[in-house]
Amino acid sequence: MWTLLFVKSAKSPMQIVGHSLGGMIAQSWLHQGGACSKVVLAQTTSVFGKPGSQWNEDFLKSRLEPLEQGKTPADFAQSLIESMFFDVNKRPAIAAGVATMSPISAARYRQVIECLVTFNEADNLTSITHPTLCLAAEHDRTAPPKAMEKMSNEIPNARFICLPNAGHLAYLETPPAFTQAIEEFLTDV
Repeated sequence: MWTLLFVKSAKSPMQIVGHSLGGMIAQSWLHQGGACSKVVLAQTTSVFGKPGSQWNEDFLKSRLEPLEQGKTPADFAQSLIESMFFDVNKRPAIAAGVATMSPISAARYRQVIECLVTFNEADNLTSITHPTLCLAAEHDRTAPPKAMEKMSNEIPNARFICLPNAGHLAYLETPPAFTQAIEEFLTDV
């Protein structure tokens, strides 16, 4: 569900692809001095809501409420994954997302959600000097395209691409378009 990949081959230096929380981790890693040749920040954000705001508190409460009721991520994975798709008729893709989320423990899910509402790397975007692809999805309500475009404008050497007909899990919903955008960026000299 959240992805961070370090890609290295004999022919190319290390490249980073971070989706959602993976994109947040990539930003923090770069801020801490991590080195790479290129970065893809896919369906992510530089700041989650407004740390300390009522919106963040409401988000935290709504996402943790199922756990407070004794449920596990497997119990609510279907509805949460569906809410991140533009086309809810893509049943095999949704099933793949549910299969990925279901094994997450309640404790790990809680940790992730609690970390999300504190995330803020917005002031550090200008220090990302690596060629960067900010990859958005047209119908992503979690990391809206306008926010990702704004990120790309803050990063000195960034490109912005918005994938049509996809929600937050574009790598599952429109895999050919998602893969093509990343491959073209990573192989562009």
